[in-house]
Amino acid sequence: MKLTPKGQVTIPLALRKKHGLHPLCEIQLIDQPDGVLVVRAGRRARGKKTLATLLRGGKVRGRTEDWLRLTRGDA
Repeated sequence: MKLTPKGQVTIPLALRKKHGLHPLCEIQLIDQPDGVLVVRAGRRARGKKTLATLLRGGKVRGRTEDWLRLTRGDA
């Protein structure tokens, strides 16, 4: 696989089917000493993820429009 200039990677169809990764499925990238682990994201609601980030003092990166879309639950 190659990383595109936009930072995108295509996961082969066989792996997507095997692991239940479908379009718009959220995944997590976990940094590990020998590489990056790709896992399906937990099933917490988007609002709960945002609230957890804000309560622990984290910052939501991106443009204002992106943050508003995240808090409103728009796709």
